Amino acid sequence: MKLIPVMLLLLVCSDCFLTEDTKDPDLVCPSRAIGAVKSEDVLLPCHLEPPMDASAETVKWKQGNHVVHHHHGGKHDSSKQLEHFRGRTSLSSEGLTEGNLSLTLSSVDLLDEGRYKCSVHTESMNKMCYIKLNVEPNVVCPSEHIEVTAGDDVILPCRLETPADASGKTLQWRQGNNIVYENEKHDTAKEKERNTERLSLFPEELAAGNLSLKISAVRLEDNGKYQCSLISQLVEQKELLYCSIFVTVVSAGDREVVGPDEPVTVEVGQVAVLPCHLEPPSSLSDLTLEWTVNNSKVHIHRSHKDNPSMQDERFRNRTSLFNSELDRGNISLMLKNVTTEDAGNYSCFVPKLDGKVRRVNVTLNVVKTDQCTCPVPPHKKHNNDEEPSPCKTIALYLGLALGLGLGFGLPLAFCIIFYLWKKCGGRLNGFAEPEGENQNNLRAMPHGDNDGE
Repeated sequence: MKLIPVMLLLLVCSDCFLTEDTKDPDLVCPSRAIGAVKSEDVLLPCHLEPPMDASAETVKWKQGNHVVHHHHGGKHDSSKQLEHFRGRTSLSSEGLTEGNLSLTLSSVDLLDEGRYKCSVHTESMNKMCYIKLNVEPNVVCPSEHIEVTAGDDVILPCRLETPADASGKTLQWRQGNNIVYENEKHDTAKEKERNTERLSLFPEELAAGNLSLKISAVRLEDNGKYQCSLISQLVEQKELLYCSIFVTVVSAGDREVVGPDEPVTVEVGQVAVLPCHLEPPSSLSDLTLEWTVNNSKVHIHRSHKDNPSMQDERFRNRTSLFNSELDRGNISLMLKNVTTEDAGNYSCFVPKLDGKVRRVNVTLNVVKTDQCTCPVPPHKKHNNDEEPSPCKTIALYLGLALGLGLGFGLPLAFCIIFYLWKKCGGRLNGFAEPEGENQNNLRAMPHGDNDGE
């Protein structure tokens, strides 16, 4: 009789052991949110514990009611997948055999942010867990290089690629390896030591994603590479959340306006480029630029734009600067449909330039299209550079006329030719060059270099 309770106990315990051995595994997702950077790839962790081969099971990832990824019958089934996620999701085939259901989501978009459900379905179980994905926008610097004159203020532009509130995030600016500004940590003593009270953000614009840094009263030691970084507690690859700007600080006293060494010569109706630039090259976009000739205003650039209202009427719609090159110190003027009246000495002037030379002159010569601007070959030059007289040409045609008209009076014709020849003081080689007058006149005209620089 005593054996019956023992047998019953053994049967009960054996059921307990079987139940423990055949318990379904748990599906585990991390409790913390996962961070990702826009346009990068991210892994959403999910696994069975203890590990179990899930390669033949139904594995499903969803965001709300939308199917993100559906694995069924040993392969990916895209028929039920939301179009937004097509071609961007994958599971590891090898990982599935070990119970790893983690999802790789590529080219992350801000719309991907949210709560995801990872689930696995078998004949005997239905398990699920949840994970949150936060997506950080990229940090971008619109300008990679900025030139500034010592003593001026400068803004280093930096922003979130997609407008988002950055007021609650940690923003850091570095110069080389040194942290020069961090909005979440303020050490007044160190700021004074580094003189970073000259540095400031735009607090009212942080909510719109503006991370720009302003440096007041720029100094030569401010020269160098700057890095704008957004510190995220969620994104492990923190190096992805930054951009760089190189700042060149130019000493104001070293700058000067430089023009061409030779005049510029163009034909009527053509386009003339009058070269003028700043040396060493530095930005002119904030300065007033003036081109004048004989007290007439040819072109005025002020407050980041051209000012045609101050321009002389005869130059309207015919002048322009190379605006895209103003940041590199190019002040050259382009003058279209040149006329002979445009010839003269032009002045290239930067009134507020803090430098050694603010003004240079550029000479423009204009020639007619029927004039040859080529130098006269040495073998055609006249002795003593004497210009041939038009009398020679007259004498030639007069002699021929007399010879042909009189026929029998050839001796008389040659006598007349000889008389005019002596009268005009010409020489024999004058007959071979009736156009010599125009050539010598042009030879005396100075020639310029159209390139000018």
